[in-house]
Amino acid sequence: MKQIIRGIVVILLILYPFFVGWSLSHGQLVWVSALLIGLGVVRLFSPGHALLWPLTGFAILCGSLSLLLKDHAWLKMYPVFMSVGALMIFAGTLIRPPSMIERFARLAEPELPASGVAWTRNITVVWCIFFTLNAMIALATVLFAPMQVWVIYNGFISYLLMGMLLLGEFILRKRQQRLHPVSNSTEES
Repeated sequence: MKQIIRGIVVILLILYPFFVGWSLSHGQLVWVSALLIGLGVVRLFSPGHALLWPLTGFAILCGSLSLLLKDHAWLKMYPVFMSVGALMIFAGTLIRPPSMIERFARLAEPELPASGVAWTRNITVVWCIFFTLNAMIALATVLFAPMQVWVIYNGFISYLLMGMLLLGEFILRKRQQRLHPVSNSTEES
């Protein structure tokens, strides 16, 4: 049941820009603000997600400010804060290793060699750069773009860019592994 709820929360957060676009075009500020607060609260009380606290806090903050100030701009700011939150999470793992990408890599390869650790650290830096740029573009769509551009960028293009970065990293990692194979005898010495 917990996995189903977690899956629903993830899907709703992915579809969030479309909910905002639709609700604001139909004058439904209150229900989408409540939805964002509700998703944040569900995530807040989900066990084992301490690393996601920045994203959770920003969801509750943006939804609450939107309701209290009756200003839809706070709803549009959530993707900006999501990128800032992801940047905080990824950068935090650079300060307190293992890096985020190393954590992901160890799911598939628990005995990650030292070269793999260095590689994943560098890829985590690349993700930090991506989240910085994504936050700046998302902010520009809030401040300077019509709602349709905001929805297209934050609901489609940013996810497409993330997917391309993930795919590119996967392809380059496999290439790196082929070019620099690590034998068991090398790892032991």
